[in-house]
Amino acid sequence: KTHLTGVGPLHLSGHGYYDDHVRVINAVKPKYYLPNHGEFHMLVHNARLAEKECGIPRQNIFVCDPGDIVEFTSDGAHKIGRIVHSGGTMYDDAGAVVSEVVLKDRIHMSQEGMFVVVLTVQRGTGRLLTSPDIISRGFIYMRDNEELMGMIRQYLKQKAARSFSGKYDIEVIKKEIKDEVTHILYDQTHRTPIVIPVVNEVGGALKAHARTSQAKTSSQPLMPQPSGKRFPRKQTPDTETVVPRDRSDSRSY
Repeated sequence: KTHLTGVGPLHLSGHGYYDDHVRVINAVKPKYYLPNHGEFHMLVHNARLAEKECGIPRQNIFVCDPGDIVEFTSDGAHKIGRIVHSGGTMYDDAGAVVSEVVLKDRIHMSQEGMFVVVLTVQRGTGRLLTSPDIISRGFIYMRDNEELMGMIRQYLKQKAARSFSGKYDIEVIKKEIKDEVTHILYDQTHRTPIVIPVVNEVGGALKAHARTSQAKTSSQPLMPQPSGKRFPRKQTPDTETVVPRDRSDSRSY
């Protein structure tokens, strides 16, 4: 390990140097050569090394994208048009697969933050019962941006007055609030946090009481019984995420 003042342990590369690669290739004398493990420009550089320093014919060198298939037959080797599924798979602590959408949202939140707006309205009439609540996490400090917070609250009050009259669709209103608040925030801060609109409808106490009474008289348990199944073994995420590269029909290697 190498230590510098004020800097923790440094990771030193264990990969071979240029001359090491030349020695290994000359010792093995492969008929076909497929560089792997690294960024695409590194693979191309390694392929040029094999061609210029070790004399491997260019048509016998294949630089592949993740998922490419190279077929070897008695007639030789060549890439085929099909690709197979490839890439890193992320798991959470319970062993469940974390989807690409979730990862993108987490990256977005880590860079831009989160902005939550909460409206509490009366069920049926849509009347705004309280001043809109705003929660900002990792975006801006609300006490230092009172003018912007006032602008957002004023917009939300006007939106509630226009949208919650007569028949309304909660999901449509939430989508409109998300889009419009995102535009306001970008205009004022040039940042795009994840905007989460929440609309709480208050009312219908009798219906709620009826549901509570029904739950008390029901023989079904309110909480599901434990299944007894164990979580799958925790798996280590593949930290080498691969960003898809624009493909081209022209051959380089």
